[in-house]
Amino acid sequence: MPLLRRRRGQKAPALDQVNARIRLLMDQPESTQRSEEYETLLRMWAEVTRSDVEPAA
Repeated sequence: MPLLRRRRGQKAPALDQVNARIRLLMDQPESTQRSEEYETLLRMWAEVTRSDVEPAA
């Protein structure tokens, strides 16, 4: 399964897309490649959801 990659200036994938990729990935057998892709997807998830967070007072 190919990784989602962003080119410079390209918008982050939608949260639903990242969540769907994570769900599909978790159906795969455990492997080093799965772990690496999961880490990449978690970074993408954090980036997509970061805009929902407001700075603390």
